[in-house]
Amino acid sequence: MKPVDILFKKIEIADYYSQLDQVKIRILFNDGKDKALEKQLTITSPAEHVSAWMAEIRQKIKDQHSTRSLDDDPLAGAVTLRFSQETDLIEEKMARFLASANERIRSGKLAKLSYWDMEKKIKGFMTTL
Repeated sequence: MKPVDILFKKIEIADYYSQLDQVKIRILFNDGKDKALEKQLTITSPAEHVSAWMAEIRQKIKDQHSTRSLDDDPLAGAVTLRFSQETDLIEEKMARFLASANERIRSGKLAKLSYWDMEKKIKGFMTTL
């Protein structure tokens, strides 16, 4: 069995596409090396987005760190993920971040901000995990 320590660093909005009503989200984490996951999406249900991201991150890390061997031990290729932070708290912080980003977008639309002002308000919005 191979243990892999995972530390989530931050989540941020990398870009905002007003015509598509979508944002590009970047999640930075470390599993021995600094890595990022980028997704472009329309924020509809923050909790569902976060749970899908966590599942994808788990799967990608397991795939990257798994080793194929001809060893007789059934656990020879197994990868154990050890999170440095509580995963429930991380998921809650990410969901709150998405909800607050969605609220920023909604308030900007209600205020009828220009494209430039809207992009300045949304792009670069981040939180540390």
